[in-house]
Amino acid sequence: MEHYALKIAYLGTRYCGWQVQPNGVSVQKTLQSSVESAFSSPVSVTGCSRTDAGVHARGFVCAVSGIPDAVPPENIPDAVNRKLPDDISVLLASRVPDSFHPRYDAVGKEYVYRIRNSRIPDPFDHAFTALWPTARRIDEKVCDALCRRLTGKADYASFMASGSSVPDTVRTVTSFGCEREGDVLTFTVSADGFLYNMVRILVGTVLDIESGLLAPDPDGIRSAKDRTRAGRTMPAKGLCLSRVFYPKNPFSDPSSD
Repeated sequence: MEHYALKIAYLGTRYCGWQVQPNGVSVQKTLQSSVESAFSSPVSVTGCSRTDAGVHARGFVCAVSGIPDAVPPENIPDAVNRKLPDDISVLLASRVPDSFHPRYDAVGKEYVYRIRNSRIPDPFDHAFTALWPTARRIDEKVCDALCRRLTGKADYASFMASGSSVPDTVRTVTSFGCEREGDVLTFTVSADGFLYNMVRILVGTVLDIESGLLAPDPDGIRSAKDRTRAGRTMPAKGLCLSRVFYPKNPFSDPSSD
């Protein structure tokens, strides 16, 4: 049996997250069942990240073991997509060494968080854009400047969900910025790793500072290493895993870099 890497996209709205959970429908289990149905073979599926309930992905990477050797990688997307629901799609497939691990081999990830700065929701965008219902226009230039102050290698414990515990909360945020198109603000952040709810808290903190709900001291908030000093946790539906970075691109498509 071969070892394959799959690049997938999914809308997380109706899922309990990527990882299999005892009381919910997960992306991982749905994908595994579809691959097994497509190739009549038991498989194991390992993901690059444990996305939360309601979080989306455009460039999620997973490894699948157990697909028969004779299956060409280019045939896998069509075969599996016929078995998948409409909110999950396999974009690319590639053979990889058995040693490839989509999570531990990754050197970084990029997330995008989208906000609609309007009192009027857009039904065509509602599922993957958080609504910031105010008549006041958010200043994206202020937000962008605040984002840039929260980059670098530092302890990001202030931006980790309460109750979460990891032995090392130091991360390197390589880029963090904000831009606007019409009523939609897009926050894009890349790092070598993320803490639980880190992106949603980073964005919430920037917005709370811009709105005057927090003191304009992002450096002090970060250095405090105290979750109570940071801003709100933004809703999951605005968050999307955009890209996963590897030392060597596991796919032949250059757009996957």
